[in-house]
Amino acid sequence: MSQSEYIHIKGAREHNLKNIELKIPRNKLVVITGVSGSGKSSLAFDTLYAEGHRKYVESLSTQARQAMDQLKRPDVDFIHGLSPVLAIEQRASNASPRSTVATVTEIADYARLLWVIRGEQRCPKDGGIIQRQTLDGAVDQALRLPDRARAMILAPYMNAKPAVLREELPRLRQKGFQRVRIDGEIVDVDSPDAAAKGRSAVQMDIVVDRLVIGPDQRSRLADSLELAFSEGKDRALVLYQESRDGDWDELSLSRNFSCGECGTVYEPVTPRHFSFNTAEGSCPECGGLGETRRFLDELIVPDPSKSVKGGALKPLRIGGKQLIIRHNALLRQLAEQLPFDPTVPWKDLPEQTQQQLLHGVPDREFSFKLTRRKTKVPPAPFEGIVPLLTKAARETKSDGYRARLMTYQTEQDCPCCGGHRFSPRSANVFVDGVSMPEFLAMDIEKAYDFVSGLDRAGSDVSTYGEVIEGIEFRLRFLKEVGLDYLTLNRGYGTLSGGESQRVRLATQLGMSLMGVIYVLDEPSIGLHAKDNKKLVETLKELRDVGNSVVVVEHDEEMMRAADHLIEIGPGAGLYGGEVLYEGAPQDCKPTGDSGRSTGAYLSGEQSLTRSAERLKPNDRWIVIKEASHHNLKGVTAEIPVGLLTCVTGVSGSGKSTLVNQILAKAAARKLNRSKDIPGGHKGIDGLEHFERVVRVSQEPIGQSPRSNPATYTKLFDALRDLYTKVPLSRTRGYKAGRFSFNARGGRCERCQGQGAIKLDMLFMSDAYVECPSCNGQRYNRETLEARYGGINIAEALDLSVDEACEKFKNVPRIIEKLNTLEQVGLGYLKLGQAANTLSGGEAQRLKLSLELSKRNSGKNLYILDEPTTGLHWADIQRLSDLLFRLRDQGNTVVVIEHQLDFIKLADWAIDLGPGGGSRGGEIVYSGFVDGMANCERSETGAALGG
Repeated sequence: MSQSEYIHIKGAREHNLKNIELKIPRNKLVVITGVSGSGKSSLAFDTLYAEGHRKYVESLSTQARQAMDQLKRPDVDFIHGLSPVLAIEQRASNASPRSTVATVTEIADYARLLWVIRGEQRCPKDGGIIQRQTLDGAVDQALRLPDRARAMILAPYMNAKPAVLREELPRLRQKGFQRVRIDGEIVDVDSPDAAAKGRSAVQMDIVVDRLVIGPDQRSRLADSLELAFSEGKDRALVLYQESRDGDWDELSLSRNFSCGECGTVYEPVTPRHFSFNTAEGSCPECGGLGETRRFLDELIVPDPSKSVKGGALKPLRIGGKQLIIRHNALLRQLAEQLPFDPTVPWKDLPEQTQQQLLHGVPDREFSFKLTRRKTKVPPAPFEGIVPLLTKAARETKSDGYRARLMTYQTEQDCPCCGGHRFSPRSANVFVDGVSMPEFLAMDIEKAYDFVSGLDRAGSDVSTYGEVIEGIEFRLRFLKEVGLDYLTLNRGYGTLSGGESQRVRLATQLGMSLMGVIYVLDEPSIGLHAKDNKKLVETLKELRDVGNSVVVVEHDEEMMRAADHLIEIGPGAGLYGGEVLYEGAPQDCKPTGDSGRSTGAYLSGEQSLTRSAERLKPNDRWIVIKEASHHNLKGVTAEIPVGLLTCVTGVSGSGKSTLVNQILAKAAARKLNRSKDIPGGHKGIDGLEHFERVVRVSQEPIGQSPRSNPATYTKLFDALRDLYTKVPLSRTRGYKAGRFSFNARGGRCERCQGQGAIKLDMLFMSDAYVECPSCNGQRYNRETLEARYGGINIAEALDLSVDEACEKFKNVPRIIEKLNTLEQVGLGYLKLGQAANTLSGGEAQRLKLSLELSKRNSGKNLYILDEPTTGLHWADIQRLSDLLFRLRDQGNTVVVIEHQLDFIKLADWAIDLGPGGGSRGGEIVYSGFVDGMANCERSETGAALGG
């Protein structure tokens, strides 16, 4: 193999890598695998990508290099054969609420051009066609006015202050005009009061002609309109009166764009009109966000068993003392005047009274005295508690009061645009009968069919065909990576790690780059086995155009499809970091004590096993009735209590909607007194069997580097207490606060306890460098002098969980929490690792470990979202053992999952489908896992059977 055919990495020692050397073939699909924490990401991202990124920056300006020179170079001797490197990680940057699938993939950019070139414009007021008017068309429109109507032809001339208008009048007199309309009044240009004094600007129109509408006046009407268009910058007005005693009506005419029905004049559409991030295209109410914060009745009255006097209307009980007194006076006087009994529980009040209290009584007047002043407030309609709170949130000068009111608000679809983000003008331009909001509301599959069906010869614009091809090209790639169920207007921040990674992968495919090294982090996450083949073919396509594709992955199908397989191990943390295998996937077999666990599973010599007996349902069930949120089609799901249930289905079939949006939120609302509002359904039976619900999601445990596994699990509190008891701390009087890097006293003040200093990279994202004062240890020198067992607090935080178990084995309070972390397969994790560097799977297992450390009553409902994310087979075995132990204690475990080997272990399965998006939302199978393979409509069953 010549030097140009591979990437040669020598002496890689980043994190736990043990001075490894390997050669990665170029222009191949390479998969790096191994147990969790073995060093895969350290090799792929922290070494290969980091060095490629550093070398790229060396080509930038001197100013940029000066900042980047402070960044730490990867701990590696050299890497030869490196090309430009692009990393596509699970952890997306903090996505703006304005980012959508369409904007990220550039589909929105092409669509704007399409709607400008091909769009048929309609009037938002009456649906009339908007088109550029000719003089003849304007004359015909004027002649359609009532026959023999008296009319005046006006030219809109100027909007200015009276002083400016007075200077213009002599010029108009010189042109031969005799009358003008100023601020709606017809006056003579020679009148001394033609432009009265004033400070505010007023509109002045020139009276061009006065005539009677009729066919015999066509020639005169044409001449007058032509003069009006000339003076009015292609705009004219026709004032007409059907009878001498009738009112004057107005018809707007334009030689630009105007409605053929009502005559309203519009400016020409541009691409900016089809972007909800511009003033021209965005909804005036929500500013293009599609949502507004509004008070919700259920949050205002969280406990309907309370009475109004007892505090049912909870937001009225917050704020300053005087404000609470005013609110109490308001409620007391409302009770007298509506009337209603304020001591009756809210749920027992008539529904009409509830609505009147919350949303007002517009057809009655009330007399309120809300202060001690004798000033009498005139009677007025009662606007309602919700409008009252909305006004208070908008006008208050107290940030604290506003923040407290926000807890009673939720993001809801904008009442003006209905959630589609666009202005009425932009939403009334159609391509083949489809508006831009309607196009963006389509899923990828429907959008592809729509664009493919467009007539490419439908415009005389030379780029028209290229615009359609640009949209079609990108939609096809999104389909190929298994995202055909996503809608184009789906918020980018709402995508899972795997979905966002595949969206970016499709974007890269659309760029058609060559000679690039792509580094991907488990792109199969969240992908059903049915769509795995599509993803593999996409990566091969990326390889075949001349790129090197390096994938960190645990998926069996991806490993078998690789050209080259690298296994790192044999264990995690200190026990990993070695190259166990390099070569073809089919040759990766366990040999002696090599430690190759991947080969054992790939060859079939080893497989996941159940650690407990499979149980059968008893007579207790959780019944979710007629769930209809998002794409769910009124399904009723039955989940057995006391069992481990897997909810499966193709990507986008409705699993997360059913479990996370409905079951989890409804259970948390009832059992944990959460304020979350569940999705649409008719009720849930069976929650009385539980004391609380535990939601273990993949959401980050924190966005700040200050948050870490030790702080999250409360282990840090025990560590700090321990260090206050060492002799030096007792002598100096150190308290627990001394060992906190979030408080003054013990922390390094140069980096304020972060261990790193942020660099402003100007045109690039911020970079962080190790603090030169504390060398990344976060604490000052005096604090670090306190030691337990030979290590200081900073060194303790730098220990892995496994190392800490050995160091603190004689400290019961600490070892108890460390054992729960080790049980969920996080023995390799460092106690002080920044929370924003953890993967979704690691964050989820960290949350699970925290729950395990709590007292378990055996009446908990555990809800997990793809807990096998980022796990090797060996780690999945440990996780399944743990979940079955929870089940055997009497708890109920509900898991959303795609991993086929894990699904086979479950007691019960509910499969949704049969497709994704609009083609899903149905329960295609519910029962024992073994029976799913016989269900013809189940894609999961087909994969299990295969």
